[in-house]
Amino acid sequence: MRIIIDTELQRIIVPDSFFNQIDKMNKVLSENGADTKIDYEQYIKDAFAKASVNAPIRKADLKKK
Repeated sequence: MRIIIDTELQRIIVPDSFFNQIDKMNKVLSENGADTKIDYEQYIKDAFAKASVNAPIRKADLKKK
């Protein structure tokens, strides 16, 4: 999932499907007996914490699959 940081708007922009994807993950967790749910904001905070330990790169430098 790709998330955008807009420094001009000072906003985090998520794909239109973001909330549906989190809801689907929560449904799977619930169906498998998990007591916790994924929080939308915490999911983004965790992802950015993991990504922030890496140096920024240009989109053009990403390896294509």
